[in-house]
Amino acid sequence: MKIVEQFIQSKSGNIDQCEDTFYCNEHFAIVIDGATNVSGRQFSGKSPGQLAAATIRDTFLQLNGKEDIIAIIQSINLNFQYLYKTLDIEAEILEKPYIRPSAAMIVFSKFHNKVWMIGDCQCFYNDTLYQNIKRVDQVFEEVRSIIIKGELQAGKRLEELLEKDIGFELIKPLIQKQYNFQNATPISTLSYGVVNGFSIPPELIKTLEVSQQTEFISLASDGYPRIYENLEKSEEELARLLLIDPLCIKENIGTKGVAKNNISFDDRTYLKVRIK
Repeated sequence: MKIVEQFIQSKSGNIDQCEDTFYCNEHFAIVIDGATNVSGRQFSGKSPGQLAAATIRDTFLQLNGKEDIIAIIQSINLNFQYLYKTLDIEAEILEKPYIRPSAAMIVFSKFHNKVWMIGDCQCFYNDTLYQNIKRVDQVFEEVRSIIIKGELQAGKRLEELLEKDIGFELIKPLIQKQYNFQNATPISTLSYGVVNGFSIPPELIKTLEVSQQTEFISLASDGYPRIYENLEKSEEELARLLLIDPLCIKENIGTKGVAKNNISFDDRTYLKVRIK
């Protein structure tokens, strides 16, 4: 496999703060999106999302390329268990799930010719976009949108709301509660998969079969509202939405907007790979 296009950018513009990462070798192409920090905790100067992304990426360096997603998760989880033990938070993460380092992940396996999607992520191939949107996020996005629109109706200026995202602050305790649905038995439509060192019900892993004729595949984090067959078009669509909806309450509804001095609402990664 060969990387055709790659791009990674932090929402702040400072790449050292980015919670996304990617990796590609002859066996796998992956994009990892470390979860937004809602606990305020840092570990050795890193956010939980950064630790999760690094742990997952490092695991792929140890794989032989023939592993299926179950074996991949088992290897990742062993490294997470070591991480939790090293940080001495094994008991705390059971009591407070929202402090767990966690991440969304999308993987293309050359050996299996499959894409596996866990959490918010997306891919594009054969003129088709595939996304894996969490229902629980949609609920909180709608709540935040209502809050922000109400503040605008009451006379708040856009600049004030970009400086202080009242909507996100109000839903943050709810987002902390949503962690109870992580990797939960999918009897609820709010359950969702996430890579965090705990077992993931197979039903929460989205699997796509990739035909042998497919030549290119693009993988991305949800820092792009949607992606296309190339980076340029994906960036153009993001730029359009950032211009017309910086609060992320209309066409690009989200759990957070573009914070003051930031360049986007979320970190973003785009990886296009020639697979044939």
